[in-house]
Amino acid sequence: MGNLSYRMIYIGGAPAGLLGVDELFNVLFEAGMTPGDENLGEKLIKGVKKHNFVPKPAIKDYQDVLLREYLKYYHARTGGEAPVTRDYGQWEGYPREHIPWFPTVSEELCNGCGKCIEVCPKDVFQPMENGKVMVIEPFLCIVGCCFCKSACDPKAILMPQREMLDQYRHGQMHAT
Repeated sequence: MGNLSYRMIYIGGAPAGLLGVDELFNVLFEAGMTPGDENLGEKLIKGVKKHNFVPKPAIKDYQDVLLREYLKYYHARTGGEAPVTRDYGQWEGYPREHIPWFPTVSEELCNGCGKCIEVCPKDVFQPMENGKVMVIEPFLCIVGCCFCKSACDPKAILMPQREMLDQYRHGQMHAT
């Protein structure tokens, strides 16, 4: 089927990278599925499971988020907009979305000061309704950058270990 689209969706407060969501939405739209269709949630889960692991305890969370995402997609398509798959570019020859370098915010520790939003040059963060901060665009994060973590006084931001990046650098991966 060639290269599938990749979409980062927050499910239950955690980022989940899903393959083939855009293709699934297109198939359902072309088949005439509307956001009000009774079995849409079931079809979304079944379609997502073709290319992704969905943990049984999280099925309801996945379904709720996918229904919301399909509603946005449906309104865009019926409004004449063409859906656009975001291109996050490359890092060291790898698609950016394949590099697991992005911040994670502890909602328990976040005090909502917004310093991370101020120092981030890439709009990775967004305030939530409760004033705390969440990551909305993890793959816009500059690989290797830790400005947000350094600016966070309550230490609510976690970043991967820099050594993890070594496996992605050209010339570092060796065939065994």
